[in-house]
Amino acid sequence: MNIAIYDLDKTITRRPTFTHFLLFYARRTAPFRLVGLPIWIMALIGYRVGLYGRKPLKQFGISMFMGRNLDAETLAEVVTNFVSEAVLTDIQPGAAKSIENERSQNQKLLIATAAPAFYANKIGDVMGFDAVVATQHRLRSDGRICHFIDGENCYGPEKLKMVKTWFDAQGLKREDCHISVYSDHASDAPLMDWAHAAYLVNPSEKLRKLAAQKNWQVRDFSSAEGH
Repeated sequence: MNIAIYDLDKTITRRPTFTHFLLFYARRTAPFRLVGLPIWIMALIGYRVGLYGRKPLKQFGISMFMGRNLDAETLAEVVTNFVSEAVLTDIQPGAAKSIENERSQNQKLLIATAAPAFYANKIGDVMGFDAVVATQHRLRSDGRICHFIDGENCYGPEKLKMVKTWFDAQGLKREDCHISVYSDHASDAPLMDWAHAAYLVNPSEKLRKLAAQKNWQVRDFSSAEGH
């Protein structure tokens, strides 16, 4: 079986989705929360200088712009609008072409992303992916979705662990498949090294050197010709 695994942010899409979604949700549900944007920018800086990790950063962002307990019906409505208005209009041409080619060859398509599953799943569904591996959030007994992440953020080595868990759940073995991975970021090195073929998307010169060292191929997804 041939399986193609795609990162989401800046691999399929041109720009990151997380902050974009936070602001989109706040504008649609509680615009007063947007006054927290300067605090969020400072929080991003704090993460960049190593004061805390991605998991607490993301939990803080969701609690500030969306709330600590999210109504599932409201969330689903906003997610549907976000995907149609903000995500599908931001797909990189090369990514769209690559996905189309692999679908025509009957490859199994998987998104593996650190983005929250509550909108990543919808993106995967609308784009015709077979499955999505993403960051999960706790579900309350009343059906509301909590801002706390359930388990770990699907990032770096954790993403590889979650993909392996998905393979196990499907009854698939690496040695029985041909696995391709597409990502724009070095944090996906564990997953890319595990795959049979790895493609670094729109890399900087620094990342091009890393790709050469690791024998990864390079793809330009900014145009359909570069897929």
